[in-house]
Amino acid sequence: MQLSPIEWQSLTIEYAFSQSLESVRFLDFQSKAKQAIQQLIQADFGAALILKSETLPAFFSEITAFFSEQEAHYVLKTEFNYKSLFGHAIYLELQAKVETVFGAVHQADNGVLILNLNALLTDLSQWDKLKQALLFQQYEMPCSPNFPQQLPLIQTQFKLVLLGSRDEIATLFAYDDSLYQFCQYAEIDSYLTLDEKNIKKWGNYIQTSSKKMANKLFSSNGLNQLLQQYIRESENQKLISISPSLLNKYLSGLSQYYANQTEFDDIQCYFEMLEKQSAVLNQFVLDDILSNQLYIATEDEEIGQINGLSIVEFDGVPYAFGEPLRISCNVQYGEGEIHDIERKVELGGNIHSKGILLAQSCLANLLELPTQLPFSANLAFEQSYGEIDGDSSSLAIFCVLMSALTKLALPQSIAVTGAIDQFGNVLSVGGVNQKIEGFFNVCQMRGLTGKQGVIIPAVCLSHLSLKPEVLKAIKTKQFHIYAVADVFDALQILLNHVFYDEDLAEKADKESLYSLVHKGIRSEDTSGSLWQKICKRLFY
Repeated sequence: MQLSPIEWQSLTIEYAFSQSLESVRFLDFQSKAKQAIQQLIQADFGAALILKSETLPAFFSEITAFFSEQEAHYVLKTEFNYKSLFGHAIYLELQAKVETVFGAVHQADNGVLILNLNALLTDLSQWDKLKQALLFQQYEMPCSPNFPQQLPLIQTQFKLVLLGSRDEIATLFAYDDSLYQFCQYAEIDSYLTLDEKNIKKWGNYIQTSSKKMANKLFSSNGLNQLLQQYIRESENQKLISISPSLLNKYLSGLSQYYANQTEFDDIQCYFEMLEKQSAVLNQFVLDDILSNQLYIATEDEEIGQINGLSIVEFDGVPYAFGEPLRISCNVQYGEGEIHDIERKVELGGNIHSKGILLAQSCLANLLELPTQLPFSANLAFEQSYGEIDGDSSSLAIFCVLMSALTKLALPQSIAVTGAIDQFGNVLSVGGVNQKIEGFFNVCQMRGLTGKQGVIIPAVCLSHLSLKPEVLKAIKTKQFHIYAVADVFDALQILLNHVFYDEDLAEKADKESLYSLVHKGIRSEDTSGSLWQKICKRLFY
């Protein structure tokens, strides 16, 4: 059972990247998609391939470059309409002649037509005609209204590639459920699962792109810092973006920011700059906390009060930030309900309410309480003025309930995040890096004491990619991160009590939390009017 803080070495990963470089392109990570494209190239005319992919220019560039390498004739259209796709014929009355403008379908004759599915969906009648041209290898060219004669059908043979998102593909399939009777399907993945085998390949991919775009290479330190940025975005040390669009954005920014450097080495300042550019609202919140406009305690102990951790997101702002949130609870012996004040005033979302109910169910289960709780509780997220949603506060809610029931004080120097199930297991949550850094920023501005820290789910250790100043504080034991697998670990850290009697050490001078709660219920059971006592006996 891990009750001591996590050592700083376990909170980050670092790879020793090789300096022996090999050329690696984006599609080199897409073995299945490449195979599907090669099969299309070798197939008879009339074949079609649907590729689930992002449709940013860099993705089209990588795909068309592969067709060029395979020496396959192709025509790419990202924006088009009915006429530009199929062409059109105009009758010029004064000259008494026909003017013909051929479209993309004709241009792709004996080759491959690559289309952006989004543009096709703007007018689904295009699909009906395109499907006919593909499968029957002929189509009728659109004509102006005054056309005096019937034009002969245009003969064509081509292959088709449609690129689009999963939703766009689903829309086309809903319109034409015969789609996969003649179309193949493959996916271009924008994320890479890292392992010891492909980390070198990823490094070569970055270096190949950097050499081509910025005429510079990364040092091993620079590659690790870039990797940490990707991990922060994906919240997974084993799953990172390989989007060529995102990489091109970073390389363009880095080449300008470090224009006078011969290689990309220490690039942390660039990513800090990007985050600070969008952190104006974050600074407002931090200033409010430091001036006590938002009351967040980071020292001493309180009964029925705990610091939860939340993520604040604003529409249109690319960066989310973490913010500590004070959760309070008071208990009285009443009708057996946990009152969620946020929900009652319609500031709590459905998932938030689910988290409250899970905490209540877990409490009743672990304490072996009757169906109707022998107490009532009021829970509030203090000074929250907007909608709250998510279940990542359910661990903190469970802990603050236990504090209120046992009359044991919670340390305000430790903030908590984590979801729980009905059996007390602590489950994964999102935004762990930002949540840790949000509480750290408050503690750092007030002065680190060596007692401050956060409790996170143990399963979230693989999400971590913390800023250097946080890692430095953890290394010098000025700040701590505790990883817990269940509520028993969290309560042991916060209240310094075991949960059940059987876990007590020999000659222990402390009672278990289970005993303290039941003793408190029994003491309340002996007070009150005769009618109250009868009611309590009936339900407990």
